[in-house]
Amino acid sequence: MAYTTEERIAHVYRRLGMGAYPDLVATTSSIDEAISRALDLDQPSPDLLEMEIPLSRDDATDIAMLAEPVQSWITSMVKSPRLIEERLVWFWHDHFATAIQKVRIPYLLWRQHLTLREHATGSFRELLRAISTDPAMLLYLDGARNNAEQVNENYAREVMELHTMGTGHYDQTDVTEAAKALTGWVVNIPYAPAAQRVLSDYEPWEAVFIPQRHHPHPVTILGINGRHDPSDVLNILLDQNPTAEFVSSKLWIELVGTQPDPKVVEDLAETFRENYSTMDLVKKIAWHPEFVGDEAIRTKVRTPVERLVAIAQGFGSGEVDQRLGYSLHGMAYLPFNPPSPAGYPRGRILLGPHQIVHAFDLLAVAAPNEYTTTDEITARIGLMSISNNTRAVLESATDQVTRGALAVNSPEFALV
Repeated sequence: MAYTTEERIAHVYRRLGMGAYPDLVATTSSIDEAISRALDLDQPSPDLLEMEIPLSRDDATDIAMLAEPVQSWITSMVKSPRLIEERLVWFWHDHFATAIQKVRIPYLLWRQHLTLREHATGSFRELLRAISTDPAMLLYLDGARNNAEQVNENYAREVMELHTMGTGHYDQTDVTEAAKALTGWVVNIPYAPAAQRVLSDYEPWEAVFIPQRHHPHPVTILGINGRHDPSDVLNILLDQNPTAEFVSSKLWIELVGTQPDPKVVEDLAETFRENYSTMDLVKKIAWHPEFVGDEAIRTKVRTPVERLVAIAQGFGSGEVDQRLGYSLHGMAYLPFNPPSPAGYPRGRILLGPHQIVHAFDLLAVAAPNEYTTTDEITARIGLMSISNNTRAVLESATDQVTRGALAVNSPEFALV
């Protein structure tokens, strides 16, 4: 299929942002202009929710308090002019997956979100350090339970497999030894009796390193022996060549949508490894010819979150109803609640009948009344070209609301 410049511009915004951005597509004249605009971090930052620090168990564990963070985050995706920031915040949330289902404290998930946002476009090295001692992560992967007397390997395993090197570059002994070196961190839970005795000098919900809980003996991690502390473990992982390759490849797949050639991965990793600058890596990917090549366009299945953001941008007022969280939860795509440490489902599984049925729920943000023709409606959701079959179906609709509903459930809109 021959893609027009307009279609490639829409592709740039879809991949470097979280939605369709119809107004930007309509006012952008070239692919280079679209890439530059999508990567522009000089745009104003979105307004973010401020949550009060919960001090009692009832307040801290009130799951209903998650509704505002979900609404605030999706609103940022819809409205923020910092497109690449929104894409990267979502990417890192999926990469460092942490879920309310286990953490139980909405405040900590929002606090982690702010940490991800702070470092999303900065240094991966600093982001990894921040997340390794993030209170939500310490609770989610049992880092707060990991101590010299009872070593817990959960975080050590996941930081190697999911956050840095990927599988095949370490063995069980490395996990066991790293887990020992990662001991010592706790979370100051304000209503816990132990916190009242031991951590009274620290802020509520602060992550605290307790030397007495740390494994005091030398360990060997990936062949490097020493009295390693948690910071040393991260340095060792960051010094491994597979770390830059793994993260570079994963971000390429996120933005380009294809499996990268080994030579491409090697080139990306060389750039990334220099100083672990996320934006240097993003720019190298975005300006690579394959990013806007034919094989990259509409090769990924659109996630429920991307569906919602595109619909809200195209037809909505910009306000996101809190009740939409239930729909996203039904599709296993609720922000702050990925179904596993490996993140959210992706690919063809998102095209199942269950997901398609729930996708109609997302139309709660849509009001396509002012757009009447098929071309007007499809342009609002970033569809610059549609098949003859899709056009015939949309033209058969007796009103614009039905036509809009059919458009956002078309085969073309299912791909991004």
